[in-house]
Amino acid sequence: MRRIGYLLLAVISLLGVTYNAASAETRPHYGGTLRVMLQASPSVLELPPNATPVEYWDLARTLSLIGDTLVRIDAQGRPQPALAVAWQSDVSASHWQFTLRRGMKFHDGSPASPLAIAQILSALQSGWIVRASGDTIAIETATPMSSLPAALALPRNLLLKRNAQGLPIGTGPFLVAEWQPQQLLKLAANEESWEGRPFVDAVEIEFGKALRDQAIALELGKTDVIEEAPQSANFSPPHSTSLLVSLPTELLALDFPANSRANDPRVREALTLAVDRKPIQSVLLKGAGEPAASILPNWMTGYSAVFSAQANPQEARALLADSRQVARNLTYDLNYDPRDPQAQLIAERIVLNAREVGITVQVSLSGAEDIRLVRVVLPSPDPATSLSEAARQLGLPEPSFSAKPDSDALEELYRAEQSLLEGHAVIPLFHLPVATAVSGRVREWAPDGRARWSASELSLADLWLADPRLADQRMADPRSAAPRVDLHAQAESQ
Repeated sequence: MRRIGYLLLAVISLLGVTYNAASAETRPHYGGTLRVMLQASPSVLELPPNATPVEYWDLARTLSLIGDTLVRIDAQGRPQPALAVAWQSDVSASHWQFTLRRGMKFHDGSPASPLAIAQILSALQSGWIVRASGDTIAIETATPMSSLPAALALPRNLLLKRNAQGLPIGTGPFLVAEWQPQQLLKLAANEESWEGRPFVDAVEIEFGKALRDQAIALELGKTDVIEEAPQSANFSPPHSTSLLVSLPTELLALDFPANSRANDPRVREALTLAVDRKPIQSVLLKGAGEPAASILPNWMTGYSAVFSAQANPQEARALLADSRQVARNLTYDLNYDPRDPQAQLIAERIVLNAREVGITVQVSLSGAEDIRLVRVVLPSPDPATSLSEAARQLGLPEPSFSAKPDSDALEELYRAEQSLLEGHAVIPLFHLPVATAVSGRVREWAPDGRARWSASELSLADLWLADPRLADQRMADPRSAAPRVDLHAQAESQ
């Protein structure tokens, strides 16, 4: 064996290949505890039905370590195998059949059989008929769902059981080891994961941490993965840290509750024309995101420029000339989420824009909620799925899509979005990214080369920890600083 080793060294030297710390650093290895900080402070480990964007991304990232979905969606919006290895539908797209992997087990050792999966999915989706047969499950929906695989990939369709304490049990790469509500979650590696054991031995997630506290902890080396505000996308991270910036995956918008006094379509359209988005983006959002007049971002559809986001105060004043509501000098209350650090300043700027065209709006947290400044999660790279989810969050009618094979999917998508925007029940303002920062000792391993569409989709199960000595060396050398990874810029270049 020693001779073989000497021979290999000779061959390597002849080829001019050198072995050093840098090359060793690229080789994944097992071990260590990955430390994570998140803003959300959940009292139970489940995704709330009306989660805020912060709650959504934080709980989705956490629960996806514990459970799996039937399918996954890649950056191009294409379904990929997960617990299901194959699927098909009839021409109506109302009847689907999914073939499951064999031999899968939940963390408690019980089989993740088609019957068990069907029972969980039935509880998650009461409007579907789900049946198990052999190695397959059949799903029947009341209306055509050509994007059913993409819907099944949403975090709210993670396949999780609950134990006697209400803790989730799944088939994912990690299992729950300790849970302190609103504070701390410890996860241990699942040695029998169907995808293979994750590299790190454990993940510790601290909840309820403000962005500033997260940034300080990362700088002091007390954590490995944190969240960043979208504005961070335009600033270089401190040396030894990496910043991953997603494509726009959130919509910042104005919406009007059912009991809003601002029910005149002319008032809403005038407000749409009054908001000057570009200064808000440049100053208050520090250049982050994109001004928007559509629900879906351009990277999903390619047609967002059809909806103009340009302010036009002259046209707004003309629309208001014969509006009876404005004639009565109504004052509309604009509400915002006080937990959103930028919301108040943006709301105040919108108030000024509105008053410039003759609409009286005041910022209020206790008023009638005539207008709300909201963030909407766009949870899938599949545009039809994200449009449906956005409509659900905004209380708008569910968009419908044809299942005809010869239908123009893009044209249908455009018409569905245009229908939701008619009457100005929602006023899109900005599409915003999600940002994540990681410490110098964190590395990522993605052997299948899959591309991510969102920083929030960064799977902690794909991370491994470098040798601490190598991480210290990187921190001491500013030239080793990892550059920002901007998925939006990558998409534009392609």
